[in-house]
Amino acid sequence: MSPLSDEEASKAMLVEAGLARRIDGGWLSFGRLWKVVSLGLLVLLVGWWVYATFIDKPPRPDLPSSAARSSAQGAWTTQDGDSRGSRATDAASHIGGTEAWKASLGSPVAVPLVSDGRLVVAALEDGRLVGLDASSGKTAWTKSLNNPPLSAPVIAGDRVYLAQREGLILVLGAADGAEIWHSRFVAGSFEASPLVVDGVVYAYSTDGLFAFDAEDGRILWEQVFEAGWATVTPVVEGKHLVIATADRAVVFDRTNGQRTYYVTFSRTQPSSIAIRDGEVLAVYGRNATLFASNSTRPWWDGFRTAWFRFHLIGMAPAVPPAPTLWDVTTLPKTTLAAAMGPNIAVVTSSDGAITALGRHDGKPAWTAKTSARLVAPPIITADGVLFAEGNRLLLLDVVNGQQRSERKVDGLRSVAPTPDAAFIANGAGEVFAIR
Repeated sequence: MSPLSDEEASKAMLVEAGLARRIDGGWLSFGRLWKVVSLGLLVLLVGWWVYATFIDKPPRPDLPSSAARSSAQGAWTTQDGDSRGSRATDAASHIGGTEAWKASLGSPVAVPLVSDGRLVVAALEDGRLVGLDASSGKTAWTKSLNNPPLSAPVIAGDRVYLAQREGLILVLGAADGAEIWHSRFVAGSFEASPLVVDGVVYAYSTDGLFAFDAEDGRILWEQVFEAGWATVTPVVEGKHLVIATADRAVVFDRTNGQRTYYVTFSRTQPSSIAIRDGEVLAVYGRNATLFASNSTRPWWDGFRTAWFRFHLIGMAPAVPPAPTLWDVTTLPKTTLAAAMGPNIAVVTSSDGAITALGRHDGKPAWTAKTSARLVAPPIITADGVLFAEGNRLLLLDVVNGQQRSERKVDGLRSVAPTPDAAFIANGAGEVFAIR
């Protein structure tokens, strides 16, 4: 190979020098490379946000056969009163009424009583489900189950809906107790009551959330996930459906089953979820949080975990918390389901410690202490807050917590107030009505 001429060598040196200048001070520098990479990531993030927000729309789920069937309002058709789970009613407590009838069923109730004012349904420890005529106390029908349920049935129109621990939904006629349909096995265990709203049965299990057609049991949509604790009945108001998992309260758009918002808690067993006037009250152990049901998570929420890790090593500021209306962290360690009224929320522990919180600011309104352990969560009625101790019903003033009345009931298990009467179950297997 012949050597380069002087002219060729000079040209080659000029080209090499030019490349060196471009590398040392130009577009291949580290600074410019970082800017290009950052710009590319920004473009990807913006593109993902635009796609997820404006383009990617979930398919519309199947519609129910009829939107007419719902849990009745104004009675006590679910174990927490109505579809909002508020444990509040416009009915009086009837605590000073007279006994209208008593029925001996031969076994104590396993879960709370429910009533629509015409029918009283009692699920018993011996595995029977009994329907009683609300006006007379006479047995209308009896249905034998494989096992007593873990939660109360629901009355919706002319049907009774029951979620079973075997992962089935059982539907009976309210008039005669005859089976109308039962679902195929879809979940590990239904531990919370179902909810029937606008022709849809919402059922929450240890394997996720399911929406059934209330008429025939057809699955309309499902959200499969590991729920952990699935003991709290879903609640509904408007288009919002809210559930409580082991570590978060989750809001879904019930028209399509898509998650719209969530608030996280330290992993503990949830006590209750309630919704009223567009606000959700979630109680987890010592914590109570109120948030707007129409809240949404920020666009960067999918990067919350990465942000938190960068914060731990000092490379990012603290992650902003999810927006809430108020938070309380000083409740008793073990809480029962809360009652959510127009102006206060009442939270109790099983040992009888009572805290009434202002609905709109979360500040303590009053506190009280019962003389014995409570066997059921509180109920806000038209004439006061009703509490069930082991051997008496206790009524406190909703404004100041002062005692207004009491009624002795040996072995008290459950109370369901309705406009015409309050239905009470005791440990001797008796159900009676006071008017």
